[in-house]
Amino acid sequence: MTKNARTVWLFGLAAGVLVLLVWAGRDYFLTGGKEIQCSDGPRRTIDLRNFRTQYSAYSVEFEGSIADKGKFGGKISPVQLQQLSESLQQANEFRKWLVAGYNSCAITRAGFEEYGKVFQSIDSVAREIDRLSGKTGLTEAETAALRSLVDQFITLSQRLAAK
Repeated sequence: MTKNARTVWLFGLAAGVLVLLVWAGRDYFLTGGKEIQCSDGPRRTIDLRNFRTQYSAYSVEFEGSIADKGKFGGKISPVQLQQLSESLQQANEFRKWLVAGYNSCAITRAGFEEYGKVFQSIDSVAREIDRLSGKTGLTEAETAALRSLVDQFITLSQRLAAK
């Protein structure tokens, strides 16, 4: 067997293996998970990263802002900052529980969508908090609005924990 023939043969074998892997994994990679049967009908399992993108796309950036804390210094009280940080942790833990519950049929599709709406509300509030906290020289009204948004974020995350 010549070197060219062996190269072509190895390339063909590698391409065949790749095609087989793509065909075998197409359900997972193209649709985002495997299909399972639950009492409220069939559903596709959800990857936690997919949930984070769909329902809480801003959370990673916001978590970084909270961890940095310098962005919020002097704009909200240390107590509010601590509560905000704890609320973010609660929301993250709840997100993991929610996806695991959905994937194991412990949470109905309707319940999952309801929680998703709350996560979208949290995401919207987080964006507004980040926008205001990024400004320099906040007016008295903007500072009050920022504090109110932080309280709203805390309330929404506690609402998740209470469900």
